[in-house]
Amino acid sequence: MRDIELRFTDKEITPWGGMALMKRLLDHFGFDRALASAGLPQPGSNRGYRPEQLILQMM
Repeated sequence: MRDIELRFTDKEITPWGGMALMKRLLDHFGFDRALASAGLPQPGSNRGYRPEQLILQMM
């Protein structure tokens, strides 16, 4: 995995500019495994989404 270069700039960035860094942090700490073992309510039908999927997609 490559390192991410952090630096200051005068250029404007989007509100999503730091999400790659956040994703790497969550992956490093095993956030998806923590969500899976948190005992969140599971979907009631076979077409439902797992809560972990919904939470991770919002991040």
